Amino acid sequence: MSESQAPLVVRPHAGEQITILIEVNGVPVTHVVSAGHVSETTLMIPRGVGDQRWAIELQGRATVLFVRDGRWYTWPMRVEEALPSSYFLVSEADPGEGERRQFVRSQVALRVSIGRPGDTRSPWREVVADLSSAGIRLAMAPGLAAGDLVTVSIRAEGHAHAVSALARVVRILPESAEEELVALEFEQLGSSDEDRLAQIVYRSRESALYERIGRREFS
Repeated sequence: MSESQAPLVVRPHAGEQITILIEVNGVPVTHVVSAGHVSETTLMIPRGVGDQRWAIELQGRATVLFVRDGRWYTWPMRVEEALPSSYFLVSEADPGEGERRQFVRSQVALRVSIGRPGDTRSPWREVVADLSSAGIRLAMAPGLAAGDLVTVSIRAEGHAHAVSALARVVRILPESAEEELVALEFEQLGSSDEDRLAQIVYRSRESALYERIGRREFS
């Protein structure tokens, strides 16, 4: 590459589905939208769908998440202006490839099946797990050791598709006489499954925020 040739910086395309991550009272809240007009330094997103309108603080920070060629990218932005039907966002830095470990975690009620690779008979069970796009931590019966490889299937209420991944046991802590707290790190995870995991986590945290707001408003 010549010195005068700038490196290619990817951006979402107009009409592409993107995820907008903002914070309300310090809690991540997400909206999945179609990107509007996109330039090198700006992005327009709809203010809502139908009668639903999203409250986004002007001059507040927003992170735009999108996928290109199977890789996650994050675009740090600022909400510059609220137009009649759109928000006008301005770039604070070029989009960069994100790491799964940068994504937030949440305690989520799930149905989970965990077994050895090739085992198709692992039972499903209901758990409350600490979930992120990088891994999952949950209580389960003893039987695994650090370094073991397992297959993990995850289902969450409100999400039509199951997520499947190959994971490695990275930590085991005693939980009770019958259970251990097992931390699994995802090693093989498709981009669509990674997207689904991110949505499960973000929507769980969003629901928890709205529940707290509702309790304060009606208490």
